[in-house]
Amino acid sequence: MVILYENTIDEFSMDGYLHKNLTTAKEIIKKDWDMLFVLDGIEGGGKSVLAQQMAKFLDPNFNLDKIVFTPNNFEKVVKEANKYSCIVYDEAFAGLSSRAAMSRVNRSLVKMLTEIRQKNLFIIIVLPTFFDLDKYVALWRSRALIHIYKGDRFERGFFSFYSYDKKKSLYVNGKKYYTYTNPSPNFVGRFPNHYTVDKEAYKEKKYIETTKDEKKVSVDTKRVISEREQEIALKMFGEGISKVKIRKSLNRSETTIYNWLRDIEIME
Repeated sequence: MVILYENTIDEFSMDGYLHKNLTTAKEIIKKDWDMLFVLDGIEGGGKSVLAQQMAKFLDPNFNLDKIVFTPNNFEKVVKEANKYSCIVYDEAFAGLSSRAAMSRVNRSLVKMLTEIRQKNLFIIIVLPTFFDLDKYVALWRSRALIHIYKGDRFERGFFSFYSYDKKKSLYVNGKKYYTYTNPSPNFVGRFPNHYTVDKEAYKEKKYIETTKDEKKVSVDTKRVISEREQEIALKMFGEGISKVKIRKSLNRSETTIYNWLRDIEIME
């Protein structure tokens, strides 16, 4: 283990092999590269904690402002980031179980890849499983996968590290059954339960941003459903089906059906 920020309140230890890989990343990024790491694993296993430790080592100026929880905030922070900054996109799919929500996250990542490359940024994506990540990001743009797992007695603080080539093979071989056994990781290690930002402030920010975003996703989903049902109602009406049958079929109020069909009736 390597001791970082020794004899300060920020002191914590880091696995030697992980430290070596991150040190190499800090050297390589200065040759006009970007560095995107994926960190996944069980809920409550400590993904966010290890992500913060990695971020602090990669970017000495890392702070709570560089931790984001939503696509909009991710894009905003990336655009405002200075060269060689590290941004943690935390719990990217947490609480957003629908495929539409996952698509929002993946789109924001793909959309910002050019900017990430131009600014030579470190990006750490924290999510439940690597296999739900966009294929292009997972296979070609991410540099490594760090998978968090529990000990035999549910102890926290264990991780396995997959290099660029190994995580590509893992994505291909493991995606069908969401397994992490083929190939085996480059190495396994431990990490301490040490936050590099204020723990309570971090939890408060996470709650506020994710709650607000989930409400937005819910509103957007309802809007899409409503628009789709309106299309169905118009099609049924055009085929001569009565308003009463349309209302019963879609389980909508008489007023809603009237408003949906009003414009087409006026045109006729």
